[in-house]
Amino acid sequence: MLFSLAFFFNFLIGGISGVFLSDVPSDVSLHGSYFVMAHFHYTIMGGLVFAFFAGLYYWLPKMTGVQLNQRLAKWHFWTMFIFFNTTFLPLFAAGMLDMPRRVNTYDPSLRGLNVFVSISAFLLGTSMLIFLFNLIWSLAFVRRPAEQNPWRSRGLEWQLPTPVPADPFLEPPTIDDAPYGYGDPRAVPVIDPMGEST
Repeated sequence: MLFSLAFFFNFLIGGISGVFLSDVPSDVSLHGSYFVMAHFHYTIMGGLVFAFFAGLYYWLPKMTGVQLNQRLAKWHFWTMFIFFNTTFLPLFAAGMLDMPRRVNTYDPSLRGLNVFVSISAFLLGTSMLIFLFNLIWSLAFVRRPAEQNPWRSRGLEWQLPTPVPADPFLEPPTIDDAPYGYGDPRAVPVIDPMGEST
């Protein structure tokens, strides 16, 4: 859920910054600058990559039957979120200070900002190593079995056993309630495909 919320935050910044690039007076000075780089990375990496990790953490227990370490997952999220923002948020300022794209030199007054962004980018890359370590450690060494439905989801795929059998539905499943009855004590129990209440 943390990665999903971060997706909305990052994509919002990318969307708001896109307004300045669609407005002719501001786009004239910002178009060839690092402002565009910041906008692009907030919409693409801030949106796509954070959503990818949200989906990966959500479905990996069902795909592998193994639960990842939650503490390492949170470390991965917070380091990735913080260093993503400290890498790309300053690029808006660099763009407004006329740092052009596609050049290998820049104004010496922007050296401190560029050094800060470079350090943040390396730390952002290091945050990916936390995920890689968690994945290898959890799948190859610890192998803590995942529950059938660790997220208490009412989604149909989570009503199946873990690992999912080759023929999960012997007949079309019956849905007896709306999918959003979370926390409602009056919600009808979810019926699994084998016909038993869960």
